[in-house]
Amino acid sequence: KMGNRNGATAAPAFNDQMVQDFAETTGMTELETRQHFTFWLRQHPDGKMNKKDLKEMMNKALPKFSEEESEKMENHIFRIYDKNQNGFIDFHEFMTVFMILTGEEPETVLERVFRIFDVDSNGTITREEMLILVTDMHKMIEDDLGNNSDEDMATNAFEEMDTDKDGLVTVDEFRQAVLSQKQFSKFLALKMFNIFG
Repeated sequence: KMGNRNGATAAPAFNDQMVQDFAETTGMTELETRQHFTFWLRQHPDGKMNKKDLKEMMNKALPKFSEEESEKMENHIFRIYDKNQNGFIDFHEFMTVFMILTGEEPETVLERVFRIFDVDSNGTITREEMLILVTDMHKMIEDDLGNNSDEDMATNAFEEMDTDKDGLVTVDEFRQAVLSQKQFSKFLALKMFNIFG
């Protein structure tokens, strides 16, 4: 597709909120988490992890998982993301899956997913970030979006969510649109909740 140069090559990054969530779930301190992320990204400046790297990170991220559960999870994550079978998934993709897996209530899951795409932690998602979100989620689902391209899907979802039409989606608008079951927003949310069903 032409003209699809929207930051797909951006360097992997993490924000304070991701550090906080990760620390809370893993029992690591925020300092340990920050060091872990920084170290990991230093080891993998391109943000790509192979299965061995994933295993190490999964063990830290989900310490309560048994060896067998971790292995299932690793295989699942790789099956979802490694579409071209090159043996790598990237840091951003891993964090998306991690946040979805560790959320409890739908609202919490939505807030966490929202935060991942709000890398600059300014509390809003732009139209470009929405497209990245939809494209990332599209990798997680086998069936297609009917006649909607990822771009159409992102635009429709964005317009449903941006209730005050200021060109930005806040976490409340995001949550509200999904929970009030607006068509495209609900579709995205259902996909999110069913991925690991």
